[in-house]
Amino acid sequence: MHSVAPQPLSQCHEHSAAHIQSIQTDNATRIRLLGMGIGHGTHIEVLRNRHGDMVLGNGNNRISLGRSITQHILVQESAT
Repeated sequence: MHSVAPQPLSQCHEHSAAHIQSIQTDNATRIRLLGMGIGHGTHIEVLRNRHGDMVLGNGNNRISLGRSITQHILVQESAT
């Protein structure tokens, strides 16, 4: 079995699940994301991914992130 390379969160399909592998942003953005429960190893669900913001599920939380941020979050897609 081979491992698939991490991809930007912005490329994940709606209704897919993923684990965050790395966040390649400045410290202020990284801290803000951590405050929302988004960090290395976090399991998330992509609830909406259209042309604008993405809506993510993290447990009982729903989080909306702009595409400019999701392009810098690398994830590994996983089974739901």
